[in-house]
Amino acid sequence: MTSTNATAARLEQAQSKIRFLSIAVALLVGVVGGMATGIVLRMLDAPALVAVGSAGGAFVAVATLALVVEARMNRV
Repeated sequence: MTSTNATAARLEQAQSKIRFLSIAVALLVGVVGGMATGIVLRMLDAPALVAVGSAGGAFVAVATLALVVEARMNRV
């Protein structure tokens, strides 16, 4: 294998790891957003089912927004 082929293979491997990590970060940002929403709603005396439902919606919204932003930046 030439050095150019080896470098190209390592670059492709690094890019796949970067894609995986950027998706993982987007999901973790969604988890933090969902947890924050659930905690705030419970502190405001919302019923548990309302807090859980809103936290789930916030998770989906924040994670999707993070993935869209990363896709626009050509990182995914």
